[in-house]
Amino acid sequence: MFMELALLRREIGDRQGALAPATEAVNIRRRLAQANPAAYEPYLAGSLNNLANHLSETGDRASALALATEAVNIYRRLAQTNPAAYKPVLATSLNNLAAFLSQTGDHAGALAPAKEAVNIRRRLAHANPAVYEPDLAGSQNNLAAFLSETGDCAGALAPATEAVNIRRRLAKVNPAVYEPDLAASLNNLANRLSETGDRAGALALATEAVNICRRLAQANPAAYEPELAASLWTAMLCFAAAQQHQTAWIHGREALQLFTRLAEREPARFQPSVQELQAELQKLEPS
Repeated sequence: MFMELALLRREIGDRQGALAPATEAVNIRRRLAQANPAAYEPYLAGSLNNLANHLSETGDRASALALATEAVNIYRRLAQTNPAAYKPVLATSLNNLAAFLSQTGDHAGALAPAKEAVNIRRRLAHANPAVYEPDLAGSQNNLAAFLSETGDCAGALAPATEAVNIRRRLAKVNPAVYEPDLAASLNNLANRLSETGDRAGALALATEAVNICRRLAQANPAAYEPELAASLWTAMLCFAAAQQHQTAWIHGREALQLFTRLAEREPARFQPSVQELQAELQKLEPS
């Protein structure tokens, strides 16, 4: 019940309010797991991941990292005795751990869990592609971003490309489910291509992502305006890198308008993007 309450609070934008029920869920399950680890450790690990996500969203990255590490250790131990049941959730926990390591500045440290998650999910997807290919694409997306953060821009291209290829294939079969993920992977690969000097390739993918997100946001603004704003920002950066400053400014200005409106509803989540984007736009302001 407490985990569900935390998720409900998160969904309505009350990220701070989600902490209390998520913390209580961990405390209860920790006591239960101490008395009966075989029965309750899997539930404890799930609650640890949940609380770690809430803590990260409220800015407490160090605490999130500690909880995510504990969850990985539990799932790793469980996966040794029951791989079929726990390898998939171990991969999810490894992705979380990699993200929190990156957020706390340990970009090199994020690579090992990110690569392990990809390896696990590749084996799972080979055995059951219908179930696990979407997860593999997500892990490849993450790995590409972490490789870029460590300066390995060329190495980031392969996982970013694979993520796009998987999600493009999935979106052709089920666009309602997979087009949002495809747009995210297109943005990721666009950034990676721009970093390695393929400006034309980056612009094509960034523009495709904007078009997908614009269509999604027209149908469901509450769900997809944040994705549209992020895609416009990526497009702005790609056009700026290609020295098309006027077009970059137009995309960035639209992104700023969206983020400003979003920040009125969820300032803690979106106000930092408003401030960062304002600074970027000042560099592109037409004279």
